[in-house]
Amino acid sequence: MKRLFRSVWAVLSSRAMSPLVIGFFLLIYIGIAFVTDETLIALMEFTRRSVFLAVLLVLLPLSSLFRLLKELGSYLKRRRVMAGSESAAVQNLFDETVELSSPLPLPFAELQSRLAAGGYHTRHSGNTLSAWRGISIFPARMLYLAGAFCLFAGILISLTTRSSHRVTLIEGEPIPASAGGGRVDRISLEESSGLILARNLAMEVTPSNSAEGKRVFGLYPPALYKGEFVYPRYLGIGLLTFFSAPDLPAGYQKHCILNIHPPGKEDSIEVPGTPYRIVFSLAKPDDGSDPYVTGRMTFLFKLLKGKDVMVKGRAPGGGEFVKDGYRFAFPDSRRLVITDFIRDYGVFLLWTSGLFFLVAGCIWLPVRLFFPRCEMLFRADPDAIHAFYRSEKAASRHAGVFHESLDILEAKRSSVT
Repeated sequence: MKRLFRSVWAVLSSRAMSPLVIGFFLLIYIGIAFVTDETLIALMEFTRRSVFLAVLLVLLPLSSLFRLLKELGSYLKRRRVMAGSESAAVQNLFDETVELSSPLPLPFAELQSRLAAGGYHTRHSGNTLSAWRGISIFPARMLYLAGAFCLFAGILISLTTRSSHRVTLIEGEPIPASAGGGRVDRISLEESSGLILARNLAMEVTPSNSAEGKRVFGLYPPALYKGEFVYPRYLGIGLLTFFSAPDLPAGYQKHCILNIHPPGKEDSIEVPGTPYRIVFSLAKPDDGSDPYVTGRMTFLFKLLKGKDVMVKGRAPGGGEFVKDGYRFAFPDSRRLVITDFIRDYGVFLLWTSGLFFLVAGCIWLPVRLFFPRCEMLFRADPDAIHAFYRSEKAASRHAGVFHESLDILEAKRSSVT
C-alpha cells in the first residue's frame, strides 16, 4: 500500500504531469479544428460529455495540489536542516553535493567567520554549519502553485457544472422568471472616457423583491444577479410593427426583437401565412451620432415578396409610411439587450487564480533579480564532511563563494594530513 501511495505521489507531483495532460487536450483541439470553426466550444462540449476527459482534466488541479504539498514539504525539511537538525534527511533538497575527507579539528569556526564577513547569515550547531543570504522565492512559488490549482479547478468546475441561458431584456418590460424576475426600468448607452471601454452600458433593474433596491448591470465586471452572472451580448431594438398590404387589408402587428445595432446591420421577420418578409435596419444619422445613445431612431425597411422587393422606405419611431397601398407604422420602439445569464461557480476560482499569479509575479521578479537566495550546508560525519549548496538563480555569484569554502576545507585537510 505504501509503495502504491509513493507511486501515485511521484506521478501526480511530477512537473511533467500538467504539460502531458495539456498537450493531450491540445491534440484533441487540433483534431476538432479540422471539423468545425467553433473549435473551443466543441472541445468544451466534448469534454463535458466524456467521462474519460473529465477524469483526465481532474489530474491538472490534483497535480498542482500535490506539487504544492511537495514544495511545502521540501521547504520545511530544508528549514530543519539549516537549523542544525542532524536527523533530517537532505536528499533532493540541494542542487549540488560534495564529499570531503573529514579533517580534525573541524574548521567550521574559521569558515563561519569568512562567510559572516562576506555578508552571509550563519548558524553553527554541533557538527553542522549552515549559511544563507538573500530572500527566498518560496512565498511566490506557493502563490504560483495555488494560482495554478485555482485555475485548473475553476476550469474543471466551469466545464462540468456551468449552465447558461439567453434572455432578452427590454426597457420597461419584466425580466423573465428564468432569469430571476424583476423589471428593466431603463437601458442606456453613453460615451466613456475609460481606458478599456469606449462606451458604458447600464441596465437599471428593480428586482422582484423590492427590498433589495435597484441594481445596475454593465459590461464589465459582470454583475451577479440571483446567483447568476449577467453578460450583455448584443444590443437591439424592440419594435412594435404594423404592416398592411393590398392583399392583406387586415394587416399584421407584432412586437419584433431586432438585432439591428449598430446602424447598417440588418435583421428580418417573416409575416406568417403570407409570402412577405420585412428586412429592417437603423438609419445612420447625418451628425454621426449613435441612435442607441440618443434615442432618436429612424428605421429603414424593405418588403420582400419571395425574392422581389415590393417597397422600400424609412420612418422614425412613432411614425408611419404609406406607399402604393402598403402601410407601415411603428407605434413604439424600445432599447433591448440580448443577455446571457450564466451560473458558473468556477469563475470565482479563476479570478482568485489571476490574483495569485499577479501577487506571485510581483514578489518573484524583484527577488529573483536583486536578492536571489543562496543556502550552504556543511555537515561533518564520522568519516567525511558533506557540503550542500543551492541557489534560486542560475549562474549565481554565490556558487563561487561555495567553492571557495570547499577550497578552505580542502586546504585545512591537507595541512592536517
